[in-house]
Amino acid sequence: MRKAFVIELFGHEMCLLSVVQVLNDCEGLEVNVISSDSVKANVMKSSFYPEDVEWHDVRTEEPISNRPLKNASNFKRVLTDVLKTVSSLSERNDLVLINTVECDLCHLLLRNLVEPLNVKGLKVFIGIHNSFLFMSGFAAELEKDLRRYYRLPLENRFRKKHLPLFLSTLMAEIVLRYRRTGLRSIAASVAGYYVFGEQVITPNNSKTRLVFSAKPVNPDVVKLRRKRIGEIMHSDDKLVFTVTGKVDLYRRDYISVLKSFEHIDASKFQLVFLGEFADPIVRDLVNNSFIRSSITTFDRRVSEDEFEYWISKTDFIIAPVSEIPPYGKFKISGNPGDALSAGTPLIIPQCYYEGNTPQGTLSYTDSDSLKEKIEELIEDRNYAVSISNQALNRTRRVADGFETNAYVCRILGDI
Repeated sequence: MRKAFVIELFGHEMCLLSVVQVLNDCEGLEVNVISSDSVKANVMKSSFYPEDVEWHDVRTEEPISNRPLKNASNFKRVLTDVLKTVSSLSERNDLVLINTVECDLCHLLLRNLVEPLNVKGLKVFIGIHNSFLFMSGFAAELEKDLRRYYRLPLENRFRKKHLPLFLSTLMAEIVLRYRRTGLRSIAASVAGYYVFGEQVITPNNSKTRLVFSAKPVNPDVVKLRRKRIGEIMHSDDKLVFTVTGKVDLYRRDYISVLKSFEHIDASKFQLVFLGEFADPIVRDLVNNSFIRSSITTFDRRVSEDEFEYWISKTDFIIAPVSEIPPYGKFKISGNPGDALSAGTPLIIPQCYYEGNTPQGTLSYTDSDSLKEKIEELIEDRNYAVSISNQALNRTRRVADGFETNAYVCRILGDI
């Protein structure tokens, strides 16, 4: 039986589980997961934890400092352990899917894992979470905006080391260029790559391209959706609108969401910010809003159980993602994955899908447009049920393997 090894050493646990869920549906394929010990610990807390795969965890923690992937020497040791595990279990033409390659030490990933796997005759695929890092040739203004976005977290890291602003900016630019060079070298050397949203662009070459969801389907929550859709149709219950993820203005436009809901009768909805309430600007706006009683917030990180509980009660997920950060075309947001996983309709800015909007998804252009969509859903329950059924049916097709699963299995079988 052919084997597939899915490797995740960093933090994309839900993406990892989505890949595993699809590969498990491929006949004649034995799935193995190789992860850092911290990834496995986090995954085991999730209801998505797969009991039917071979799981191999690699120690990443320093014996003294207890900090994962602290430095280059430790990372090289981790990669050596991963390579030994794959080599001891694999045969030529087996599959290796490296779920996260976008790290500061990607040159070590290339030299100590990707290249040796290629030499052994294994078929290596890499997950692309940020297309900009692998591509070039964008319009000057877009290139400038994207570079600024990807450079900012690097600048903040150097600032925390008490470097002056000009030096932090220079160092961040150097690291970004170095990272892009390394990632492009990795992309050029592998058999193919995969993304977590069909609208995400990838380098225009002959490499095999696969598409996965950002999150696996949750069968238990999907079952509850059918019951909830019936309740929407036959009762006057408030509709529940949820924005998932940590509450900050860096990635999502919470201000437009609040502005939209403040023009709607607060007795007809509940708005849930399902993530840690971290941004002081949003906190002040919410606390001073006259619809505060209809908004649910959390002052701490939301646990997995809490998250699944509120998703099961949610009627529509709102994803107020920004164009910069480059969600949609260049990278995925977690919100569409949350919606697809639970069979819940999604409301998202029009620019995210650029016209190729999936079933069960509504798009808006600004706060006024969002307000109109929400009012229509609240006032016309037949319309709300119709959109809800579209979303649920799409999720069922994905879960049954009628869409992405069958395509991925067929492509991998031909590799």
